[in-house]
Amino acid sequence: MSAIHSDIATANPDAFRVNDHEDELSGGGPMTSAQKAELLCLSQRAEEPDAYDENITHLEAENRIKLLKRKLDG
Repeated sequence: MSAIHSDIATANPDAFRVNDHEDELSGGGPMTSAQKAELLCLSQRAEEPDAYDENITHLEAENRIKLLKRKLDG
């Protein structure tokens, strides 16, 4: 930590803590269990097994779900 801004950490000890809530807001966190279930179901119905991946982010899952729904709705 820089000596110039050492008082920042003292004033706010959580200033350098990773905020999991930020991941949720940015879509960078893991997809939810509901998204996993929906994505799996949609990928099977659309006959696109490669669309399902357990290791994608919340935002990527959201995008894939939207695309698969559009495909299935015609």
